[in-house]
Amino acid sequence: MRDMIERYVYAVTRRLPEKERAEVSRELTANIQDMLPDAPEEEQVRAVLYELGAPETLAEQYRQNPRYLISPAVYDEYVRVLKWLLPTVGGILLVLGMGFGAIDAAQAGLANAAQVLSGVLTKGITLGAAAVLHALLWATVGFVIAERTGAFSSRRRGREWKLEELPELPAKGKKGIPLSDSIADLAVSAVFCIGAILMFSGKFPGVMMLRDGETQIRNIFSPEFSASAILVLAVTLALCVGEQSLKIWKRQWTLLVCGGVMAGSLASMGLMIHLFTRPGMFSAEFSAYLQTINDGGLVWLQRIGENGVFLLCLLCVLCTIGECCAAVYKTMKNQAGAA
Repeated sequence: MRDMIERYVYAVTRRLPEKERAEVSRELTANIQDMLPDAPEEEQVRAVLYELGAPETLAEQYRQNPRYLISPAVYDEYVRVLKWLLPTVGGILLVLGMGFGAIDAAQAGLANAAQVLSGVLTKGITLGAAAVLHALLWATVGFVIAERTGAFSSRRRGREWKLEELPELPAKGKKGIPLSDSIADLAVSAVFCIGAILMFSGKFPGVMMLRDGETQIRNIFSPEFSASAILVLAVTLALCVGEQSLKIWKRQWTLLVCGGVMAGSLASMGLMIHLFTRPGMFSAEFSAYLQTINDGGLVWLQRIGENGVFLLCLLCVLCTIGECCAAVYKTMKNQAGAA
């Protein structure tokens, strides 16, 4: 009986802002105890809980000034929709985009395998990431409109609520992964990688230089390095999508999530270090331009490049170590709380 009461209180409070949950939990528990006799039977407890009504309806009564886009009343359903919608839409557009990329490569007559693969992955991941962001946007808009117009309330009123639907109590000390964190990380990574891919593919100029009073566009990086960079960025974005999808799916720091995060971080680190240490990073055009400015331009470029490569590789290693340590710590903390 006590377990049933705790599950009901949890079903109500989990739909409320976190800062309000403790107070509401104490108040609601006290109200339920006041409505019951000293030694209540199970049927009496069930009758009181049914009298209080569905948890989502009671939670709405405790909320006075909502300041959220997706309310806690429909948040769980919103997450369930995103779990199947985003991977489905992203996967379909990823495959279609790779097909379009292969067609474009065939029409352009590309013979270099790296360029063909980078073009295929770039097209696929660009379309897939854009589709995921559009699906997220329109799903959120749909939920906001449906909730503001009362569609969810009408549907809940037409359905009979049952105590058997109460959720199980979470293990003490076990903290979930916020959905907002995963979506934010995915959005930032997508914007950065897609922007860099567009730059390396020539959609954006690498640099603007003034010479002889005219503005000229110069290519800083060599075509070979640009093709490798596009491939690395595409794979890195794919790893990020997989990692964040795993977090959204599990919503807990499990061994599987920890392993996925560590594997993705180590793979991304290896790819970046391999890219930074490639020879022939800068184009002959850019090297020649430096020589026109200063006879020692190439020496200056070489010194800056060596120091920059070392610092970038060191930064990649430190960031990866930090991400792996954080993943292990959160997983161990979560497992210890569940024990």
